[in-house]
Amino acid sequence: MRLKLVLPLVIAFSLAGASADDSVAMIQVTDLRTESRLARQGGLVLVIEFSADDCAYCRKLEELFLLPMQRNAEYGEKILLRAVSLSDFDSLVDFNGRSVSANEFAAQYDVSLTPTLVFLNADGVEISEKLVGIWSEDFFGGFIDNRIDEARDKL
Repeated sequence: MRLKLVLPLVIAFSLAGASADDSVAMIQVTDLRTESRLARQGGLVLVIEFSADDCAYCRKLEELFLLPMQRNAEYGEKILLRAVSLSDFDSLVDFNGRSVSANEFAAQYDVSLTPTLVFLNADGVEISEKLVGIWSEDFFGGFIDNRIDEARDKL
């Protein structure tokens, strides 16, 4: 298994200091039919982060990896990155057009812990092994990249 280190990317964003981009937040899912169309049109892997408002590890994952990926054009050509908050009591529209709670949607992918990243095709099928939690900050970007590459190979 090859690991691609994105640590230099993370360091570059960290050293940039406070900027207008720091206010960027994860894009929340409201209608997965829309996300599905975007993923299909762009030939993109749909990466969904399941998070919770009180999850310090979720914030760490977002700050170190996901937000820099969301701002990086190279990732924009590979993935569509979205978030689902399990703290949110609003419903979302799933791939079948049904209105479901965030927790119901998470259960469809056996997600019970946060943060969890799932890698889906445009039909909502999991096409790479999910990542649960965050560990080894030095190598975690490589783990994400490997899952993205595996998923892209299955599109």
